[in-house]
Amino acid sequence: MVRNRDPFATALNSLRTRLADGVYAPGAPIVIFDEARRLRLSTTPVREALAWLSGSGLVEHSATGGYRALSLEVGGVRDDYAFRAACLRMSLERAGASPIGDVPAGGASALFQWMVGRCGDAALSRAYRAVDLHLDRLARAERRILGDPATALEEMRAALRQGRPDDVAEHIAAYHHQRIVAAAALVFEAAQPPPVGPD
Repeated sequence: MVRNRDPFATALNSLRTRLADGVYAPGAPIVIFDEARRLRLSTTPVREALAWLSGSGLVEHSATGGYRALSLEVGGVRDDYAFRAACLRMSLERAGASPIGDVPAGGASALFQWMVGRCGDAALSRAYRAVDLHLDRLARAERRILGDPATALEEMRAALRQGRPDDVAEHIAAYHHQRIVAAAALVFEAAQPPPVGPD
């Protein structure tokens, strides 16, 4: 058997992916021993990964001393969407209005990370990453409730390529407004167990 050279990274990446995929319902316990057995690791890297995730606000300590998935509240989710939209608008202002040659393909997460990264503001990037980690947990619920955002994202890319920051800002506002309005449905959907087959 090949020995895992970085058990902490293995545990962290797996737990973060499972949180984003909705494997743990909001408020559900995350049992260290069970996760260690699933990953074929000792409990130490799993405990360290959960402590890191707790420091990032993605899990919380339970009353029994273990960890549980962060609860989702409609008001907090609305605030997170509004804050992410504000980060994106600030990144547009800092980056300027010149046309852009290549805009990366992919989903919202890839596009938004690129938009924030290109403005070169480290503090803004840190703030954006923190809120985006929280909203990752709603990605599956967004797809199921709101459908595929490909058209909206392509409109943003086109406006970026053509150097139209005001239009990009309008698309960002509309994209996030749709999610803010649907926050209650998204929170409810995120609390449901993930489907067994392909999503």
